[in-house]
Amino acid sequence: MNRLKLLTLCSSALFVTHAFSDILITEVVEGTGYHKAIEIGNTGDVPVNLNGYLLQLNVNFGGTWSADYPLDGITLAPFETWVVGNGNTNNDQDFLNRLDDINNSIANFNGDDPIRLTLNGDVIDMVGPDPEFNDRENFNKDITLVRRIYAPTADWNQGQWEVRGMNDWSDLGNIDQEGTAPLLPEGIPATIMELQGEGAWSPYTDPSNGIFESEDYFEVTGIITHVQQQKLGNDLLVGFFMQDQYGDNNPKTSDGIFVNAQPGSLEVGDEVTVVGKVYEHYYWTQLNAANVEATGIKNITIEPTTVVSIDSDLNFEQTLERYEGMLVQVNSETDMRVTRTFGFDYSSYRNNMVLSYQDVNFHPNQFNVPLSEGALEQDSLNKDRRLFVESPVKAADGVVPWYENFAQDNGTGATDDYIRVGASLSSDGLTGVIGYSYNEYRLYVLEPTSGEAFDHSQTQRPTHPELIEGDITVASFNVENYFTSPFGGRSNPLNQNRGAETLEEFERQKSKIVSALVALDADIIGLIEIENNGFDESSAIYDLVEALNSALPKKKQYRIAKQKKLGGEGYVGTDAITNKIIYRKKAAKVKSIDVIEMPQQHVQLDDGSFKRAYQRDAFTATFKVKGAKKPLIVSTNHFKSKGSTCWEDEQGDQPNDPDLQGSCERFRVSAAYHLAETLGSMKGYKIIMGDLNSYGLEDPMLVLTNRKEAPKGYETHAARDTYIGGDETDGKPLHGENGALIKKSYGYIDIVESIKPHSYSYSYNDTVGTLDYVLVDKQLEKFVIDAQVWPINAVESTLFEYSDKYSGELPKYSDAYRSSDHDPAIVTFKFAKDK
Repeated sequence: MNRLKLLTLCSSALFVTHAFSDILITEVVEGTGYHKAIEIGNTGDVPVNLNGYLLQLNVNFGGTWSADYPLDGITLAPFETWVVGNGNTNNDQDFLNRLDDINNSIANFNGDDPIRLTLNGDVIDMVGPDPEFNDRENFNKDITLVRRIYAPTADWNQGQWEVRGMNDWSDLGNIDQEGTAPLLPEGIPATIMELQGEGAWSPYTDPSNGIFESEDYFEVTGIITHVQQQKLGNDLLVGFFMQDQYGDNNPKTSDGIFVNAQPGSLEVGDEVTVVGKVYEHYYWTQLNAANVEATGIKNITIEPTTVVSIDSDLNFEQTLERYEGMLVQVNSETDMRVTRTFGFDYSSYRNNMVLSYQDVNFHPNQFNVPLSEGALEQDSLNKDRRLFVESPVKAADGVVPWYENFAQDNGTGATDDYIRVGASLSSDGLTGVIGYSYNEYRLYVLEPTSGEAFDHSQTQRPTHPELIEGDITVASFNVENYFTSPFGGRSNPLNQNRGAETLEEFERQKSKIVSALVALDADIIGLIEIENNGFDESSAIYDLVEALNSALPKKKQYRIAKQKKLGGEGYVGTDAITNKIIYRKKAAKVKSIDVIEMPQQHVQLDDGSFKRAYQRDAFTATFKVKGAKKPLIVSTNHFKSKGSTCWEDEQGDQPNDPDLQGSCERFRVSAAYHLAETLGSMKGYKIIMGDLNSYGLEDPMLVLTNRKEAPKGYETHAARDTYIGGDETDGKPLHGENGALIKKSYGYIDIVESIKPHSYSYSYNDTVGTLDYVLVDKQLEKFVIDAQVWPINAVESTLFEYSDKYSGELPKYSDAYRSSDHDPAIVTFKFAKDK
């Protein structure tokens, strides 16, 4: 069955080799198995020689066009076709009989492989989004596409195609003899507001019952407010936002909507009429356009509407739903706070920022016991009041697309252009359109702005901690993987590098940490996440202290607290990082050093292997302090991470983290219990400080502090099969295969929270909370005169870190800001009355 006629007439006048506009791809079959075919058609009224034409694939949006299939030597008469397909179809004769040629290279696609037709190297026709501007997507998986509008397009135009079901090749080899036949539906006249309705989705859809698209087509007119020429991820598609010019004066209905269509030459301010079906794109109400026509009216200005809540809104999420698809401004009237500054979003897998309504989002367990009514309420509140701030194009590394001068040098080797967690928006604010994806509302900012968009009056960068002066200051500082082994230092027990990758990065990291420690000006400092490679000239601690002391007058210089028996090469624990302490000899004198070995977990599994987990040892120094009647015992800690897993997370009863404590909370309870018990046998005033990897009222904190906030019957459990000083063969057992119910609390006081309530030291995703503590025992509490978290790190963008990895050409600074990912906690004491 050959529909091709190879003409042999002598007269060249019968051939129109320049009529390329009539040659196009007219059908693509993407069926089961190898039922794949591409149909080329001549939609003109004269024969066309196909010399110079070429079909190509772009596999998986990989960027390379391949599988070249030349069409040289073929001539198509008017309304004739050439079909090339895959031959590996288990002898399916109905399919094979429709093919003019078999080529298993070009006819080998799976719904996410764009196809193009070129003529002498120029792109004539495209099926699928252009991989140069779009991410991978399944645009024709398990369907047949039949061309209905005969106009080749170098840009994919979905509106030209009819979608048929899988394995429908009934028209393969035949095209409509009447030429261009768009088969456009007639739409029911409607307004944008009628399609949006007053609810969470259009009144013409019902996603709760699986109805994501309206049955009817609608005809809607509006003014274009933004044109999206290329896709952003898989959530903001090619198309345009349009808005009713006048609205309906009903604040419960949105005046705007996103239209899924090829915008072509349409521009902002154009009036268009769209015929299409209402579609809930992952619960974002859109129009799937079958036809878009410009009315000829242009340059209409739509003023942005300020987003504000109204009394009928049950929550801020409902507020944002009322503005979905509209051109809006988010400003001081909206009452928002930055709850995550510009950085990486793991849902959409790109850089953006998060605002929250009225306050920053606290971790549910910061002020609530896990799974309590308060924790559940806080978690729900966090979800309801988020607004992600995006750019319509993916942000390049180190670029905040809508903030023109972000991080630029002010001429002094520093910057005034930053965004900090807690900042509010000014009256200028941010202008953009509202969309919805990954279960979050998103503001796609359209107008460039600068620092004037933000109000930092309550969140200015502090140059130093502001504390009441006392006899001695104690602080905890996480140095975020300060490693010297790649740069001439001794190796650590695991031969790992978790820190700087280049010498330039390392020197910058050092400068930032030294800047912070100089301004911190504490007498005793516990250092967390410093490389575990000894104490002598080859160690990280020595390198850092040498740099720190070179920036200080002699009377303020530091010494390293160390055990004599450890020597220069002594490791503290077995991890690549450890905890250490530095101090000023004029403020404190070391009496003794103790390394408290922390619990290990070794659980034998059914197959005989072991699930093992480890913690970093507690570096504990006992000091004699002038004016203090008793020794001051300072224990610096870094409890097990929330990100790694223990037996309870993989085999136990909480693999899905329902209480939001992260992984290994029971193992951290083991650490809290063992640490408090060990310190209990030591005589003196006691401080537990460092990164405890537990928010304010999580289980380890209930053990170390008190249970006043815990509901009756709330239980804290220690991990099973834990040992001190070794594994199951040589360690001292702590708790056996049933773990332990820890009923006791040890009465330490979270002194920063006591003096400065609602402080926080860490930001993760869009929630903040405290992981970094200075806990004091009851005897020591009366000597505390001030305490604070010094906000220089957690509230700053990750783009200000020492690493160049994701910051592109962004300027880097040696100042203290974002010298780590944790904020230091600081306490001052006065012992004058200790008699």
